Amino acid sequence: MIAKSIAAWIKRHQVVAFCILTYAITWPALSLVYFVFPGTPLVEALAMPFAISSPALMAMLISGIAQPLPKRKCSSARWIAFIVSWLVCAPILILYGWRIQKMELVVTVIFYGIWALFPAWVLSSVYARKAGVRKQFSTLLRPRGQALWYLVVFFIFPGIPLLAMGITRLFGGEAQFYLAKMTFWDAAIFILLEYLKGFLLTGGINEESGWRGFALPRLQARCPVIVAACIVWFFWALWHVPYDLGRGIPIGWMLENRLFWSLLLSILMAWLYNRTNGSILAPALFHPAMNTFGNQFSITHAGRVLFIGLTILVVVCDRMWEKLPKDSLASYRASNQKD
Repeated sequence: MIAKSIAAWIKRHQVVAFCILTYAITWPALSLVYFVFPGTPLVEALAMPFAISSPALMAMLISGIAQPLPKRKCSSARWIAFIVSWLVCAPILILYGWRIQKMELVVTVIFYGIWALFPAWVLSSVYARKAGVRKQFSTLLRPRGQALWYLVVFFIFPGIPLLAMGITRLFGGEAQFYLAKMTFWDAAIFILLEYLKGFLLTGGINEESGWRGFALPRLQARCPVIVAACIVWFFWALWHVPYDLGRGIPIGWMLENRLFWSLLLSILMAWLYNRTNGSILAPALFHPAMNTFGNQFSITHAGRVLFIGLTILVVVCDRMWEKLPKDSLASYRASNQKD
């Protein structure tokens, strides 16, 4: 009886339940990693993937509760997809740890072999038994919308940082590309592995399956787009606080990043999500591009102006102060969620 009451409450308050459960996993797990057992590899290997994958895992849990039927009789398709996904994810992450982080090979295999289970489970959710989970994650492997909008991701990153660096140097200012001293191939391998690791594990499908893929469309069903994007921004930014503190991020940069940059980027990711008819893949590609390329360029005044200008442009052009049409696939309604 209690379980049914909890399930009923979760079904009625999906976004609230998502935020509560996501924080309930991430904050304690990060506290263990950074403050209780700092520098303990075993704790990091076991707790960190739960912490950073909690948005996707909670989206999975709540989607299954909200729409459990029709349930597939056999789960073999999911297990096959999970094994195949793990066989793809594990070598990428192991190569990242060995080549980029310079970890010992045996440690890397164990460490990232465990971590690869999480993106593999997320990707295999497209074939889950419960209808709500299948529908929630379907656009990771079957994206919607025109291909152009997925290319826009890379026009923004690294496009805008490159343009900002060029403008800054043109007017005699200083702007750096931090990989400039590397050879072309070393830089290319570094960026590729950083991006793939980000897509699979740190900002891509693990975060965006939850924040933009789950919370945003449910909020957009009730609120104007800009309001929904700002609500997601607030809880998304706050969710990172233990991570920022644990890594010793200076307070000044933490505030600028979470209060300024994260707000602009949350609006841009909402725009891409809506432009691709509610495809999780769009923000899941954007987020690691943002991290990978954004971290390799110094921040300039030109960059700030360009990003503010782009954000204002998309808000105005898409009239983001209005609600989405009722039949929009980027807005969660039961009528749009049939399997």
